[in-house]
Amino acid sequence: MNKAQSVSTRQPAAPAPDRAEAEQAARMLDRLAEMAMEQAEAMHRATMAAVEADDAARAKEFGLAFERAGRGVSRMLALKLHLAKKRQELAQKAATHARDQAAAKETRRNRVARAVACSVAANRDLDAESCEAQIAAMWKRLVDDPEIDADLALSEHSLEEIVFHLCRDMGIRPDVAWLNPDYSGADWSGRRKRAEDGEDKPAAPWWPEDGPDAARYWHLDESDKIPVAGWYDIETGERLRCAPWLLKPSG
Repeated sequence: MNKAQSVSTRQPAAPAPDRAEAEQAARMLDRLAEMAMEQAEAMHRATMAAVEADDAARAKEFGLAFERAGRGVSRMLALKLHLAKKRQELAQKAATHARDQAAAKETRRNRVARAVACSVAANRDLDAESCEAQIAAMWKRLVDDPEIDADLALSEHSLEEIVFHLCRDMGIRPDVAWLNPDYSGADWSGRRKRAEDGEDKPAAPWWPEDGPDAARYWHLDESDKIPVAGWYDIETGERLRCAPWLLKPSG
């Protein structure tokens, strides 16, 4: 699917945490906890040996060292539990975020499917069987095309662009108003009218229909994203002063 560069701008994703570094830090913390435990065990053995030798001074010294080592072990264990809890919370947030993103992507997919299916149904040149075949083919692309799937995953990507290109590939006029869940098709009348000589809006909303610049220019209706209806160059995002076929060769 040819991309309309002016319709949406992909923002670079935030860098993901380095899992290898996190795992290395966890291993180092485990090793520190082991060393603290080994130190506490050594001080405990030294304390018991001093007690058996009736060496009160050394028993006190080793006893104090054992207490310090014990506090170190307690701090390490508390830190391990804290980090484990944080990792669990982050994992749960990541899972929830992934589910929310997947649900949002499916919602966008269904909105595009509705817009394209209703645009197909509005085409009076197609019989019921042809409509069903076109809609089935559209669903296959929506599900199987990795490029479309990637676009649907981006909340900032224009759904209008996806509808435009799917309809263009099927040779039907898109009605992007169907992207609005509240739209009921009130504006269908007259949408299949063929362009007459001198009319500023042809049967297809893109021009030209073939050639190296096929579908470079689109006639877009007014919407939240299109403040002024008219012809647009989707490569530059600029609105044309007249129909593209009326432009001089110099543009």
